[in-house]
Amino acid sequence: MADNIQHEDFGEKIGGAKKDLWKDRGLYVNDLDAMNEREAEKFVKKDNIWKKPDYQAMLDDGIPLGVVYFVKKVRDSLNASPQYYRKDDTPEKRLARQKEYIETVRELQAAVADVRTAEDAVQVCDRFMVGNGYLERSQGWGGRGYYSATEKGRENPAITNKLLKALDVGPVSSFERYFAQKARKDQFLVPKEQKVPAGYSIRFNDGKNTYSKNNDWKPGTYYVTKGYSILQTNFESREAALKWVQELAKGRSKSGKTRFVPPQLSHVRRDGPDYRSGVEITGQHYLDAFGFRGGEFGNWMNQNDRQASLNMGFEALKDLASALQVSDRDIAYQGTLAIAFGARGSGNAAAHYEPLRKVINLTKMHGAGSLAHEWWHGLDDYLGTKMGANGMLSEQPRLYAPFQKLIDTMKYKPETPEQAAARTEAQTERTRKNAAGWLDSAVLGSLKRHGSEEQMETYAVLKEAFLSGEAGSVEQISAFKKSVTGRVIPKSERERLEIFERMLSGLQAQEAPQIGRVETDFYRNSVRMGKECEKDGGYWDSNTEMTARAFACYIKDKLPYRSDYLAGHADCAVTFVADKGGKMAVLKAFPEGEERRAINAVFDEIVADLKREQILTHSDETLPLPARPLAENEQISIFTADRPSVMAQLAAVKPAEKATPAQAAPKKSHTPEI
Repeated sequence: MADNIQHEDFGEKIGGAKKDLWKDRGLYVNDLDAMNEREAEKFVKKDNIWKKPDYQAMLDDGIPLGVVYFVKKVRDSLNASPQYYRKDDTPEKRLARQKEYIETVRELQAAVADVRTAEDAVQVCDRFMVGNGYLERSQGWGGRGYYSATEKGRENPAITNKLLKALDVGPVSSFERYFAQKARKDQFLVPKEQKVPAGYSIRFNDGKNTYSKNNDWKPGTYYVTKGYSILQTNFESREAALKWVQELAKGRSKSGKTRFVPPQLSHVRRDGPDYRSGVEITGQHYLDAFGFRGGEFGNWMNQNDRQASLNMGFEALKDLASALQVSDRDIAYQGTLAIAFGARGSGNAAAHYEPLRKVINLTKMHGAGSLAHEWWHGLDDYLGTKMGANGMLSEQPRLYAPFQKLIDTMKYKPETPEQAAARTEAQTERTRKNAAGWLDSAVLGSLKRHGSEEQMETYAVLKEAFLSGEAGSVEQISAFKKSVTGRVIPKSERERLEIFERMLSGLQAQEAPQIGRVETDFYRNSVRMGKECEKDGGYWDSNTEMTARAFACYIKDKLPYRSDYLAGHADCAVTFVADKGGKMAVLKAFPEGEERRAINAVFDEIVADLKREQILTHSDETLPLPARPLAENEQISIFTADRPSVMAQLAAVKPAEKATPAQAAPKKSHTPEI
């Protein structure tokens, strides 16, 4: 019966999951055969090909410090990824460049694999560069040899001057001295707890050539410097000095940011219709009802976890279709989307969407509540492909007018009359101040030298008329200046003042302030969230993340009932922040109030337009699964119709028996409250 169902990955294999990757052995050329174009761009990196060596193990194995450091510097000198040329303008050419990069990195890895001495190290350049045909040795003037690049070397995506410089280390006589000294200076392989922070030094006061103003610097002690500055003296031991400078650097380097992790829902509640009809959901239901491309489970999810996730996810996706009034098949973007439960975790993310593989992953511990958010990321990516964007459509919203309207509505809103009045008043005051400054600069100096007190009072009256935007005031002031000083205002300055005169006149004539735009609270709070929490650099206030958070709120508002698995995290982007006075306040990085209603209205427009364009299909009703009683001794199969279970085949050949009421009753749900 249902209790015995074993839930395994279903549908098409998604690929690219952590359990499927080449993470242990590193990337080889033939691994590209299983990757699409975007994956190859992402994964063809030095660190995925030549895994970082265990340098400490090499040192423990008896390899000299300088030689180990040489291997590190050689690896570090490689480009992190292939360098492409202008002619690499097709996917096929970029793929060829990626394969060449992998081969070259592997060749270099092999060339240094057996380096154990300085003598070995100085031979690597010839063995790798010349032996593989990237360089050739030429004879110069006076019999001196030099390297020159071959065509193969010039075209190679991994061969650079930086790499050649790292490999061309000179004679053995200077190798060990240089590399060993450099390794010690860089604190190479020094344990973290024993490292002096970058930029600082710990020195010993031997009592020679040192002095202090108060004669309190004790010889035989340690002191800490940064650059040419002595920060602290008189440490009895180097360990004490090290502890002090580490604490100092730690305090100075703290960003003060907190990590934002969506809370795990204490209960996953749902008050909506019974779309499952009492049936325990299997992967086949996801394939049949929504048309998902495939699905995966994480290795650490037991069968109860899998069953609960399947049940809750199925109902949540039905709720999503109901909220949008779209067909069930639209949920998987016409068969292009895959779903994973706890299979493709990434750090502390509650859930995430992978554009490379078109898959939504809901993590085991924090995934509940984020489905609507991640589904929007998938739709954003799907629409981006359809509209010709190079990635998410929200990143290039001008390609689709409704998306541009959504971005504008999320970030800006009309001013209130009070805000418009305050802005206009401030703008007028700034203009008056600037105009007064230019006028005084052109007139006041000479008036003070030549004019009387009475004439200064006349100037004040004329100045006020100018600042009020009175027509002809600049000409009057220029004539007045001539009557006092014998000179008019120079033409260039007079023209500038006449511009101010017209501006001030326009401000005076304006009956009511024009309503402009201001940033929404949603946008300002999202920017602030990036400054307060760990992820910044435009994550929280990016179009991609803001639209996803807003969409989750939209779905939560559209549903007439509660669906936590779908949108339980819609209103969870909250943290506490301190203002300049130290007073704590709540910061919410999701839309509320009038802003939320305005954004929801634009989402309505987008959904309606996508239906008109036949990208989505309108559906007035979301139907539940048909209720079907189990025949005696029948087991629910998770196999497709082409591959029935053995027990189902056996049951099919038995005479049909009438189902009892007990057998026809719906099975009790396994969905727990977590």
